[in-house]
Amino acid sequence: MQTTIGSQRPVFARSPKTQVFRLLILLIGFTPVLASPIREAKLWEPVTWTFRNPSCSGNPFDLVAKATFTHAPSGQKVRTEFFYDDGDIWRLRFTGAHTGLWRFVTESSDPELNGLKGKLEVRPNPGVPGFITNYGSKWGRLGIDQAFVPQYVMYCDPPTFYRNPDRIDADIRKFFVEHGFNGFHIAIVCRWFDLDKLRSNEIDSASPNPDPRTFEAIELLIRKVHAAGGGVHIWAWGDEQRRMTPKKWGLNGKVDRRLQRYICARLGPLPGWSMGYGFDLQEWVKENDLRTWQEYMHRHLGWFHFLGGRAPEITQIYDGLDYSSYQQHRPDYDIYVKAIDQHPDKPTFLEDRFRVRRNVYPKKDYDFNMTRRGLWHSTMAGGAANIWGNLLNPRPDGMSHPYPNKDQILTWSRFWKNRFRKELVRDNSITDGVCLKVPGKLLVFYKENTDSIQIDLSELRGAIQVIAVDTCRDYKEIEIDGLKARPDQIFKAPRRSDWAVTVQTISKISYLLNFNYSKGDIK
Repeated sequence: MQTTIGSQRPVFARSPKTQVFRLLILLIGFTPVLASPIREAKLWEPVTWTFRNPSCSGNPFDLVAKATFTHAPSGQKVRTEFFYDDGDIWRLRFTGAHTGLWRFVTESSDPELNGLKGKLEVRPNPGVPGFITNYGSKWGRLGIDQAFVPQYVMYCDPPTFYRNPDRIDADIRKFFVEHGFNGFHIAIVCRWFDLDKLRSNEIDSASPNPDPRTFEAIELLIRKVHAAGGGVHIWAWGDEQRRMTPKKWGLNGKVDRRLQRYICARLGPLPGWSMGYGFDLQEWVKENDLRTWQEYMHRHLGWFHFLGGRAPEITQIYDGLDYSSYQQHRPDYDIYVKAIDQHPDKPTFLEDRFRVRRNVYPKKDYDFNMTRRGLWHSTMAGGAANIWGNLLNPRPDGMSHPYPNKDQILTWSRFWKNRFRKELVRDNSITDGVCLKVPGKLLVFYKENTDSIQIDLSELRGAIQVIAVDTCRDYKEIEIDGLKARPDQIFKAPRRSDWAVTVQTISKISYLLNFNYSKGDIK
């Protein structure tokens, strides 16, 4: 959604009208206001206003213009900035996180972007996820108020999906609908400055500007993935050995800060993304670098987005980042638990890329069976995020191939739909496997390579429903009879495999209906 306000003159023009405009400001302190009509949008729906500013001189990416949005019912304020696009075009973007009337007013040293006013009425948008949030150690989504486990798949490089919406739509169908992943992971590195350049030594400029083409590609991906209910995780940088960092221009220096402000203004209002600082950070980043980056970004982001930076093993370079992030090779269930429990007040990301490869790094490469189990380990531990990729026969654009065991991945996704709740806690004392539970209401057990699971159901009261799923097969719920809300119960599986068993209390009416239906009395 866009609105264009302002003159139609070419950028940097110096018309007589512009000179009169500036003279009025100098003589009487009067700034003409170009007010937009009231707009309407839905909750979590970004809105963009377009302004023309032909009187700008100097580097347009260094011009600072701010807007303060005020929520009329509550008085809450959101502050964000304009971003320069092309020619004489500046844009202002906003997303309502609360319904009702919002008013904005702008301020800038540039008179044509100063004192602008507008209104936006934000309508309800039920069932649509908003910005990523957290519930203690669990990742979550505003709007739907639900926890989820981010399972991202490696996506292609930005030049591949630039102005290619059909490609993105097809990949969403392939990896979200057919596989059950819920997000894409992308690395931008020096493409921030030039869509076609990967490394800093490929860019000659001593003071490069952000490349609007790169941002056009990223925002298209974020919008489409968000509309599909998923998220995008961005690596801002890579490692210095491969010249995939901003060190050439100075960490948090003028060029870096210019880019950071642009990211905040252009991508900040878009829901559904998070950002890691990069990889192999221990080789080129210090604690203060991450602290300075995070604090500056949050001062300019009008909306909260999770910012992190991974460290080797179960350590942190800087503990103050928004999520805890680790570079771990082949984490098992116990490592996931340890990672989550180190910082239980924030969500956790095992932020290596778990790639199926053949003898590239034998001690860290995955296979398809390890991928399937990794999904369950990270979930049963409490919900740590991961990045996955099938890189057998690697593609030049860096994207994962489809998985031959996609039905097993989809089984994980379908099992946890509406079951991964923010109230879940670990309790392995009631099983010889592992358990997540909502105390007194829902118990989820998991055990590998087994034909039975010992479970204690004594905390439940009344009628229960027991469903088992073979995680190695296509999704199929098997109803289990005979288990009671008592200790020392044993689930006996029809075959040896990796099993997930969910037990929940049900009302007497539901129990009778299910019982009669199973006897064939209800058609």
